[in-house]
Amino acid sequence: MKTQILNHAKQCGEAECCGFVIDNKTYLPCNNISSTPTETFEIATEDWITAEQQGEITAVVHSHPNGLPILSQADQFYQQQTGVDWWLVCDNKIHKFRYIKPLLGREFKHGKTDCLTLVRDAYMLTGIDLPDYERQDDWWHNGQNLYLDLLPKNEFEQVEDVQEGDVILVCLGSTTPNHAAIYIGNQFILHHCPNRLSKRDLYDGFWLKYTHSIWRHKKWQLSGFTAILNNMAISSI
Repeated sequence: MKTQILNHAKQCGEAECCGFVIDNKTYLPCNNISSTPTETFEIATEDWITAEQQGEITAVVHSHPNGLPILSQADQFYQQQTGVDWWLVCDNKIHKFRYIKPLLGREFKHGKTDCLTLVRDAYMLTGIDLPDYERQDDWWHNGQNLYLDLLPKNEFEQVEDVQEGDVILVCLGSTTPNHAAIYIGNQFILHHCPNRLSKRDLYDGFWLKYTHSIWRHKKWQLSGFTAILNNMAISSI
């Protein structure tokens, strides 16, 4: 299936290819009926119906022949409408983006949609996959140090200065860092506190005072940060 997808993208040349993954095992190529196929893609209703008749649509596939290996703002908006994974062909590679809820406005559920989930999902959008960890509430009071165990094992390095995309660890009611935020520039962070919706906050006062440390991924590229901004932008559409 991988070879079939890559070959389809090559055959489409400068135009974006598109298609479906059915039942996680079959690729169904489709025609791109967009009026601007080198910039966007559109799949005919008839092709959606055909795909659904063949099985479960488990991913939407398209390509960025001359673009970045991240989902654009429009891509992420339409992924929300489809509710499935999106696969992107770029530089002769397939980049897989699982379906996630928008980064802004999430309800807090510890271990499901919490500050670690937000960091994992945001980094996934940039092309960096971080493992999930089984975690009980109040782990920081039970001798665990989740973030200081997780980050070094997953190619993060502690830094002194802060730049867009860095993970900021904060101590909330504990001497153990038990909260994570992402620095999004202009003195703002993106994070998800207990009993609140995920949101942007000004990185000053309380957050600065209780900052434990700042971490940067070894493979971090600022171009990937655009994917996080694209996701936050869809919340205002």
